[in-house]
Amino acid sequence: MTLKIEFSGASDPGKVRANNEDNFLLAPELDLAIVADGMGGHNSGEVASSLGVKVTREKFESMSGTGLKPNPYDEKLCLETNQLGFAVQLANSVIYEAGNSGQDNKGMGTTLTAALFKSPRLCLAHIGDSRAYLLRNGQAKQLTEDHSLVMEHVRNGILTKAQAEISPLQNILTRALGTQKTPAVDMFETELAEGDRILMCTDGLFKAVREPEIFATLTAQPDDALACASLIASANARGGPDNITLVIGTVTKKTFKEKLKDMVKKSYA
Repeated sequence: MTLKIEFSGASDPGKVRANNEDNFLLAPELDLAIVADGMGGHNSGEVASSLGVKVTREKFESMSGTGLKPNPYDEKLCLETNQLGFAVQLANSVIYEAGNSGQDNKGMGTTLTAALFKSPRLCLAHIGDSRAYLLRNGQAKQLTEDHSLVMEHVRNGILTKAQAEISPLQNILTRALGTQKTPAVDMFETELAEGDRILMCTDGLFKAVREPEIFATLTAQPDDALACASLIASANARGGPDNITLVIGTVTKKTFKEKLKDMVKKSYA
């Protein structure tokens, strides 16, 4: 079965913050989607998240076009996942250098979660506390791991998840792009099936709207664009304390016409 994924996305500053330091990117020609949540003084968070999505896309597209095998290379993962992770590392280098080139952007950084669909596989590269979820047959699973102090405490049994959600330490990240010269970027893959949905979001969504309500909204609203709008409205209804950004994608079968187009494209490649 040949599958495809179509992403929809939306971003909103929320009700409290003057600037929107989140960014997202949809590149349907690459089957790529990215969300990023910037941090830093003045406008530097916005600069960091913008650089993160822009450089990741450009570097991945460049490597994808040439078939470049990055070094280092994780043999347990496919070429595209390695390329995506390497592109994120290159984005880190750009942000790190920009953050150290002058006082205006000093200390800036960003979370970044990138998802690439290589049928039937979803390739992910992730750093920070933005999230990617898989929804399948009414069940939801968080694919990414939060790189935050409170979630480290949860994993070590120091806090419960409920305690972490109200902890004053919940905004402290242990990893982000631009804050270190060579931070570890998580790379992993999961196989998708027809009807699966992917949700990627910044913490402005899941810290305002509880997970059960998020998943209930997705179940009730099959249209991805409308689901994005509904979830942003829910976060704002709860005070919109942070910028809210999300991307939702649904896996479907390719039509006969789309399969034919792929065959023609391959024959000319």
